[in-house]
Amino acid sequence: MTTEVHRNVAAYLRTVDAFRAGDFDVIRSLVAEDVVWHVPGGHVMAGDIHGLDALVAWLGRLGEFGFTIREHDVLGNDDHVVALSYMGAKRPGMDIETRVTSVFHYRGGRQVERWMYPDDMAAWDAIFGG
Repeated sequence: MTTEVHRNVAAYLRTVDAFRAGDFDVIRSLVAEDVVWHVPGGHVMAGDIHGLDALVAWLGRLGEFGFTIREHDVLGNDDHVVALSYMGAKRPGMDIETRVTSVFHYRGGRQVERWMYPDDMAAWDAIFGG
């Protein structure tokens, strides 16, 4: 058994740690300018996010919702990362969490695309006030 972490897994973990710390400069260094995120749901934050500036603005809004994220496991290779996470919200009147599988495409060590697949869509929408 090896303990070596694939470079794309390490990049993802640095990105999510930077998000938790509010360090958007680190995020900018790890995500491609032409990034696209696909956010499912029927809430105000749902839809496709195109470009690094739009993504950073979107991430900056998550604090409004008391957004939380913690990883269960992260797997990766030269092209993809799969993160098995718990995402939720903690704010007055709301303490909710659901499992989310995220599939990322990486190019040259930078995140270029993300698809999110929540386990419980009603909980997912509630996280964002939907």
